[in-house]
Amino acid sequence: ERMPPEAQRPAELLVADVSRLRDLVEDLMEISRLDAGTQPVRPEQVDLGSLVTSAVSARGWRERLRLETEEVVITSDPRRLERIVANLIGNALEHGGRDVSVRVARDGIGPFVEVSDRGPGIAREDLPHLFDRFFKADRSRSGRGTGLGLAIALENARLLNGEIDVWSEPGVGTRFTLRFAVTKPLH
Repeated sequence: ERMPPEAQRPAELLVADVSRLRDLVEDLMEISRLDAGTQPVRPEQVDLGSLVTSAVSARGWRERLRLETEEVVITSDPRRLERIVANLIGNALEHGGRDVSVRVARDGIGPFVEVSDRGPGIAREDLPHLFDRFFKADRSRSGRGTGLGLAIALENARLLNGEIDVWSEPGVGTRFTLRFAVTKPLH
C-alpha cells in the first residue's frame, strides 16, 4: 500500500514468481526423495474422512467444493495421504473449476477417495500422460502448477499400496479415484 503505484504490479509479479519457484523446488525435492526411497512410510490408524475434511479446511477450500465423507479407518501414512488428497483436490479446483466434489467412502472393493468435477475434461490422447512428470494437458497454461503434482500423488499412492484411476470426457468432466488395497501390508 505504501509502495508507489508503478511498482505495485511488478512487485506482485515478482512475489508470484518466487512462490512458483518455491513450489517447484519443494516438488522437485519430494520427487527426488521418492526416487531415492529415503522417506519411510509411517503407518498409523487414520480416519480417511477426517483427514480429507482437515486437508480441505486447512487450505481454505471448504466453500469451493462439495464434500461427502463417512468414517473409513485405514492403516496408512497420514502425511503421504494428505499430500495425495491435496494434489488431487487442488488439481480439480485449478483445472476442473466447476462443481468439484470429494467423496470418501468404502464399497465392495475397498476404501476410496473420489475427486470429480464438471469442468472441461481431458483429451483422450492426454490421459495416458497425466501422471508423467512435468506433463501439462493444457500446453498453453503457465499457471501455478509445476507439472509434478499428479506424479507425486501416484508415487505416494503406490508406496501406500494404493492406486489412482482417472476417467475424463471432454465437455463432461473428470474423476480421479484413489483406492487402497485391503489385503496388502504397507512397506
